[in-house]
Amino acid sequence: MENKTIEESIISAMDGSNTKLIKYLPYILQDFWEIGSSPEEILKIIKKHKKDYSNLNVLDLGSGKGAASIKIASELKCKCLGIDGIDDFVIFSNNKARELGIDNICTFETNDIRARIKTLGKYDVIIMGGTGPVLGDYYSTLSQLTPHLNSDGIIIIDDAYADDDCTAEYPNVLRKSEVYKQISSAGMELIEKITINDIPETNEIYNEEFENVKKRCMELAEKYPEDKELFLEYTEKQKREYEILSNEIIPVMLAIRRRGQN
Repeated sequence: MENKTIEESIISAMDGSNTKLIKYLPYILQDFWEIGSSPEEILKIIKKHKKDYSNLNVLDLGSGKGAASIKIASELKCKCLGIDGIDDFVIFSNNKARELGIDNICTFETNDIRARIKTLGKYDVIIMGGTGPVLGDYYSTLSQLTPHLNSDGIIIIDDAYADDDCTAEYPNVLRKSEVYKQISSAGMELIEKITINDIPETNEIYNEEFENVKKRCMELAEKYPEDKELFLEYTEKQKREYEILSNEIIPVMLAIRRRGQN
C-alpha cells in the first residue's frame, strides 16, 4: 500500500474509488459518529484482556471521528491517541474530547498512519478499526505494529474475511485460513474474535447506515449537479458493500497478541 497516496488509501478504506469524493466525506458521514467499528465491542475486549485500566496507553490508527478512543478514555480513564487522515474528522474528535473534559488524556492528530507509525513509541492496545489493508496484509500489518506493542499488549483489528469455501473473490478480502496463517507467521496468536452473529441487530444497523449515506449523497447530487455521477456511483457502491457484509463475507473483530503471552 506504500505506493498509494494518502488520499487513495483513505478513499479505499471508505469503500470508494474516486479521491474527489474525500472532500465530501464529512458531509456524507455527518450522521455517523462510529465509523467502521463498534466502540462497545472494543471496550469489551480491552476490559477482558487487560487490567489496571487507568495506566493503559491506547493507539487508535484510522480513528475516524474518535468514537472508540473517546469512549475508551471516558470509561477507563486511560491515555488514548487517535490518528486519522481526514482533518475534519480529527477536528471533530478533539472538539468532542474537549466537550467531555477528557482532552488531557485523549488527543487526535491528522497524519498518514503509514509514516507516523514509524515514529511512535509503545502501547498496551493498538486499534485498527475498519481501515482496510492500509499497512498491507495481516503479516505486513502485524510486523509493522509489533515493535510498537508492549510485551503484554494486544492488537485489535476490525475487518472481514471470507469462508474458505467461498467461491467468489473480493478485493482486499482474505480467506479465513489465510488470515490465521498470516497471524501465526507474524509470531502472533488470536485470543478472541467477534463476528456479526455475536452483535445483535447488525443488519438493521447496516440498513440505517446505508439510508443515511444515500440521503446525504442525494442532497449533494442536487447541490452539486456537476458531480452527480460521483455521488450516485458512491451510493451504489455502498449499497453493494453493505450487501456483501450482510450476506457474503464475515465482518470480524480480532484480538491478537504475541504468541506465548499469558
